[in-house]
Amino acid sequence: MFETVATKDRQSLYQDPGVQLLLNKFVKGDIVELVPSFDLEHTVRYPEAEIALDGDITAAKQLVERLWDVGIFKRKFFEKILVCPTCFSANVSNDYVCPNCNSIDIERKTLLEHTSCGTIESVDNFLVEGILVCPKCGRELVEAGIDYQKLGSWFQCSQCGKRSDIPNPIHRCRNCGHIFTIRDTGFVSVYTYRLSSDAEEEFKRSYVLMKPIGAVLEGLGFMLDMPGQVAGRSGVLHRFDTVATKGSEVIVLDLIASDKQIEEAAIASLYAKVFDVAPSRAFLIAIPSLSDKARKLAGLYRISAIEAGTSQDASILLRDKFDWPDLTGIDDAASDLPL
Repeated sequence: MFETVATKDRQSLYQDPGVQLLLNKFVKGDIVELVPSFDLEHTVRYPEAEIALDGDITAAKQLVERLWDVGIFKRKFFEKILVCPTCFSANVSNDYVCPNCNSIDIERKTLLEHTSCGTIESVDNFLVEGILVCPKCGRELVEAGIDYQKLGSWFQCSQCGKRSDIPNPIHRCRNCGHIFTIRDTGFVSVYTYRLSSDAEEEFKRSYVLMKPIGAVLEGLGFMLDMPGQVAGRSGVLHRFDTVATKGSEVIVLDLIASDKQIEEAAIASLYAKVFDVAPSRAFLIAIPSLSDKARKLAGLYRISAIEAGTSQDASILLRDKFDWPDLTGIDDAASDLPL
């Protein structure tokens, strides 16, 4: 379950046009996962998120982190990027230096043995105008494994001439020039991001399905909280998909979308909140429809039920409902009804 603070943060983010654009792409399937791309200047980028923020690279990274922080995104480890511990730049070279003088000017030498005469030298000493010739006996070496064999390699410093089996690895920041080793290097963890299933349902209910509903209520002069909370007579805060207020009039509305008929449990759940809150009117939008028992229970509990195939159709039916007299005194009537 999401915490209350995180829920409020998510609702605030859902109202951001850039967030709505990005999340709509997830909902429609245009984006399945945000995969990072490496960038020397910015370390990591999320191009699909940048599109939603007019190409702002930094803002896109911050938004992705924020969406994960409040539970809208879930993430998976992708890789670690080595960065400079001084300036945090990812523009870092991986170098090898001479263990004797720390010069980067080293070369890898390969040892060859001339099979017939036993001469052992580096490849450089065998090369003559692009062919291998034994520096001792002068014979050309043609076939590896028969004329000659490789014995291994070493590293030789061009500055001090010293040889070593393994040079020392170092890192050099191309941005600020700082030289450092693995002992003090910095790492940045990089992640892929997906829309969490809970957030997807929450977003679809609040800002995809509820958008035409909210437009109707705003057109009728109501102030909206989507979702909203109302304190009941018991002191408990009850959450509704929409709370609409105009003067002293308070309307609460829940929306349930399913691939089958919605049963009476949904009506009972809404009525439990309505009984405590006592709003001016209470609506349940059922997509696509209620079962017969649920429809009868809604009438018994004086909950205005709207059944429609889409939220757009439901918004039209909702507007028509406001030609009816307000359902005032619901707290008095409801007190005689069983939960």
